[in-house]
Amino acid sequence: MISALCINLGKGKTELHEPERSSKIDDFVQNVASEYKPDIVFSQDAYATKHLEKITTNLSNNIEGSRFVLKKNVINENTKDHVGIFLNEKIYLIIDIENECRKVLENKRVDNADFFNEDKRAVLVLAKTIIGGQKLLLSSFHAKKNKINDPQREKHIIEFFSYLEGVAERVKP
Repeated sequence: MISALCINLGKGKTELHEPERSSKIDDFVQNVASEYKPDIVFSQDAYATKHLEKITTNLSNNIEGSRFVLKKNVINENTKDHVGIFLNEKIYLIIDIENECRKVLENKRVDNADFFNEDKRAVLVLAKTIIGGQKLLLSSFHAKKNKINDPQREKHIIEFFSYLEGVAERVKP
């Protein structure tokens, strides 16, 4: 059985600054990790790299026999807005699919030069279970919400799914 968790790390409507939020998020991750023992954690939004590293440590330290790694794309270097997937390397072997992702984008952009032009808003990871060898194509996507209208956002989301489908076709056995 796969156990997964999704965390939106953004500020939202709170007035707490990141150091204060980080402490609360650390507590949350420690509690959820020790109680539910997720194998995979999806994350998104603005959060400093040093705090993301603490999440990796908290997951590894609170789930016996685990070793988590983070695969992420940074959307905005200034705000540290990101999409990420934490995976337990004791359960999953991470397979490099960077070339397949690049080739899908190149092929799609032959007909449409602007196809999914904000590809840093998505992270795709191919994970293979160490026991059993099942493959999972995991993705985390953070659609634009500011300075974009609904039809443009819908187009962006449709392009993400087309991209994901293209990658899935390239990596399937």
